[in-house]
Formats: sequence, C-alpha cells, structure tokens
Amino acid sequence: GTSMLRITETLENPQAVRLKLDGILSRETYEDFEQVFLGHHPGGTKMIVLDMQGVTFLHEGAARKLARVGGARVRLVNCSPFIQTLLEAVRRQD
Repeated sequence: GTSMLRITETLENPQAVRLKLDGILSRETYEDFEQVFLGHHPGGTKMIVLDMQGVTFLHEGAARKLARVGGARVRLVNCSPFIQTLLEAVRRQD
C-alpha cells in the first residue's frame, strides 16, 4: 500500500545522518523506516539522529520497536509530549 510515512535522509556531517520522519509511524510504515535505518546502522560508525518532529501519530507496536533501536548511536530528537510519554511507557513495560 501507499506509505503514510515520508523519510528524508540528510547527512549532517561525515559522522552523523539525520532521518526526518513525517507522517504516521505504524507497524506497516515502521518496516519502511527500518529498511532505511538498517541501511545506515549495521556496523556503521555513524550517529543516527531520528527527527520525530513531523510524526503525527505513533502506534504502540511501532513505539515498542522504536524503543528497542535506541542505543549509543541513535538519538531521538523533537519528540512531541505524546511520543515521549508513549516511548517511556513502553520502555517501562519491557
């Protein structure tokens, strides 16, 4: 189906890439995101900045996966209070 998520990749500097997400992050669109994300991530030394500013809705299933991809090389920025709260909630459940 058509993706409800737009992903814009920007190289911030040689060490960091920014993935700006716009739209809805659901179980389906998470797979699109994951492909882009894993393209940068495996054994990569780049820092990945996930810009969540344009995310209008985050489904719980996607939130649970997103909470797990964290780590030293991944930084979530511009999370709305809704997204922040949801991520904290699923992290506590894990």
